Parts: sequence; C-alpha cells; structure tokens
Amino acid sequence: MTVVFETVEDVTLATLERVALGGERARLGPDAAARLSANRADFHSWLADDPERFVYGVTSDFGPHANRRLVGEERRRLRELGVPFLGLSFGDGVLPEAGVRAMLVALLALFLRGGPAAGPAVAEALGRALDGPLPRIPDGGLTSPGEMMPMFYLYQAIPELVADEGQASAGNSAAASVGLAGLSAIAARRRLELVVQVLALSYEAFKAPLEHLDPALGELWGDPFEAEALARLGACLVGTSAEGRRDYQAPVSYRILPRILGLALRAGVRLAETVEDSLQAMVSNPMFLPEEGRGAARALSTGGFHNALVPQALDGMSAAWVDLASLMHRHIVKLHRGAVSGLPDRLLREGESYRMGRTTSYLEFVPGDILEEMRRWAEPALLSPGEPGASHQDDVSAPGLIAWRNERRVAVLFDRVMAVLAAVASQGLDVTGRTAPVPLAGFVEEVRAHFPPVRERRVLGEDAARLTAAFTHRAEGRGGT
Repeated sequence: MTVVFETVEDVTLATLERVALGGERARLGPDAAARLSANRADFHSWLADDPERFVYGVTSDFGPHANRRLVGEERRRLRELGVPFLGLSFGDGVLPEAGVRAMLVALLALFLRGGPAAGPAVAEALGRALDGPLPRIPDGGLTSPGEMMPMFYLYQAIPELVADEGQASAGNSAAASVGLAGLSAIAARRRLELVVQVLALSYEAFKAPLEHLDPALGELWGDPFEAEALARLGACLVGTSAEGRRDYQAPVSYRILPRILGLALRAGVRLAETVEDSLQAMVSNPMFLPEEGRGAARALSTGGFHNALVPQALDGMSAAWVDLASLMHRHIVKLHRGAVSGLPDRLLREGESYRMGRTTSYLEFVPGDILEEMRRWAEPALLSPGEPGASHQDDVSAPGLIAWRNERRVAVLFDRVMAVLAAVASQGLDVTGRTAPVPLAGFVEEVRAHFPPVRERRVLGEDAARLTAAFTHRAEGRGGT
C-alpha cells in the first residue's frame, strides 16, 4: 500500500501509523508537486528582486556567523562544502526503525507546508528514503537546538535535503521529537486498551461493588474522560453477577480507579492531539511566505523549530503511567490480603500454605523497585539552564527527545506492573472457581497463555516476563498485535 500526500492536512497520526509502523510507502501527489514547484519559483523570483535581502542560510552564513552575508560564488561554495559533520552522537544502540520512519514523515509534513521553498524533488527523496535502507541514528546524544544532531544523519542519508541552493531551509525543525512522540501516542492508545482490560479484570477478581462504576458518577464528576473510563470499565463487566459481591465499599484504590484511568485517557488524547497539531504546523528556519492573504512575500527567521508542547504532553503521559502503576500495585497487594479482599488469603487453595509455592503470593514485592525506577524516569524534561554549545548564539536545546526517551522507558516498566496485576487477578478467579465475564474471557485466555494459573511450583518471574513482552508488543509492535 502507498499513502499519497497532497497537503499537510494529509499528515495525521493515522497516516503516520500506516507509514511508520505499517511499513507503507509514502509518495507526493501531483497537486502537491505542482504547489511545491510554484512555491520554489515564487521564492526565487522574490529573492531575485533584491539579492541583498537577509535570508538565513541562503544569503547569510549559518549559526554564530549569520551576520556575514554571502553572495554568488560564495553561496555556491558553501553549499558544495555540505554538512560539516558526518555524525556526532552515540548511545546504547540506535533509534528504532519505526522511529526513523516517523521522523521522515514529520519532515515530509514540513516540506508540504511550502515554507522551506524546496521543490518536489526533496519531498520525493524523502519518500524514496522510506523505501529503505534507513539511516542508523544513535539513540543517545541527540538533544540539541533545532534537533540538529539527528538531522546530521539524515543529511548524509538524503543529500537532496541540502543539495539545492535555491531552497530557503534544509529542514532544521522538531521532526525528530514530533515523529517519535507520534509513536508514543499510538502506543499509548493501544496500551490504554490493555489497561482497561487489566483493571476490569482486577475489579472482577476482587468482587468490588458495581456501584463504584455507576454511569451516574460521570455526571456527578463532570469530566468526560472519567465518564469514558466508567463506560469502558463497565463494558468489560457486562454480564457479571451482582450476587456474591462485596456488600460494602471497596478500598479506595478501587473507588478512585475510574478517576485515575480518566486522567490517563486525558493524557493519551492530549498527546495524540499535540502530535497531530504539531505535524500540521511544522516550522523550520527560515520560512518563506509567498504573497497571498498574509501580506507581502517575505522570509522569516524563526524559532519555530523548537516545539515546546510535545515535551509537556509526553511528560504528562509518563506521569499517568506512574499513577496507574501505583494504583495497580495496591490492587496486587489487596488481592493477596484475604482479610481485605474476602478471597482466600494469599490466593492459596484450600489446605495449602504459601511455603508450597503454589500461589502468586510474594509477586506483590516485584513492582516495588519497578515503581521507584518509573518515578525517576518520569521526571519532567525541562529546559537546560545552561547554554549547550560554544556557538555564542544563545542556543537552547529542545527537550523533546529526552521526554520521548523517558516516556518510552516508563511505559515499558509500566507493562511489567500491569503484567503482574493481570496474572494475580487471573489467579484470583482460578482459586475461587470463577470464570471471567464474557467481554473479558478472551483476554483472560491470552493472559493465561503466557502466565497460566499457578497450581504447581515454577519460576513465576519467567512467566511474568513473557506476559510483559506480549503486552509491550501489543502496544508498540507493528500493527499492535
């Protein structure tokens, strides 16, 4: 399949998912090609009217030397020198292939807007680059002003980005953080589908009163995301019996469950909307505006390459995973406390002791250090107080890549806590001889395929690791399956 892009409005989270995760091809439509050609011609005409105009990187040198004007042969010689750096960064490995593909889609969105005044050849080169092989970009040392560190690798792999001396800019933008945040938004949507199922399973295993999920609470609380959380949890429990359930209120961690889940749903939507808005508002430096309703033609030097919204949206998602994991840990503990849950203490079968090892008891200790690590990774990605380079141009590093790396790590750690809760809740049903409600029956089978009910001693950590891997693959893998 091929995704054809005609306007920047075609670059959405859905099309990014198709290209970055689905592996589909990306091509420029005929209308887009004609528009980019016309925009490039307008830029040339405008510049020819006054070759002394200041256009950063076109009639001037770069960075701290922007005050030095370039003319004719000097401009061509600078362009022929190309990008001075072949690659400066290093880390533990390389960015995921899907991440590089997402970055290229974000760059394509930039050029579709027309501001860089690049002809269709550049956008078409981006499409061909997506056909592979993709450049290998280190996963560390990338945080930089204008996200130039990852761009150095793309300039080497796609020389068309810098080969045309007639374009206004070469793509210094927030393409890396916006593209990678797009992957996080997609994974968050998929992961939240799992979260609803796991929390509903825990709710059922605990036999918590259904009144805590009464749809009327949505109106009382007045928040659409909390109302959605109530509806989604309730849908998972359709057909469950009201008989034999706890006849008084459940512990607080069960009663506030819809509100904490609602907060996570809000964070997921915020991240998705921020990414989609950013994809359709990509800005480089400079940006050429042809003569139209916005006034006379002009080239603007801008700091629009610094996206300040994406880091905060990613930080919010990280915080939501930590809050959910904290709640899940409480559920894990409560399910093992017979005096609280009304279930067999430590989820033991009749006549057995926890020393026999045929229980999920003591798994509740596992999330402890996971949660501590999650909290450390969830620290907000704030602007650095110091100037990051020696260029004397007041550079400010964009923290989007730090926020993305943090959220990605927090999310994978979250999957571990979620896997433990799923296994324990499944055990709670098994030791009491109950079956899951119909909407959850298939999910329970999936859980037990990786972590079967504990009836004999075995290495439970290995089962939990397999279940975690399955959850992570469902959230982050191609197609989410």
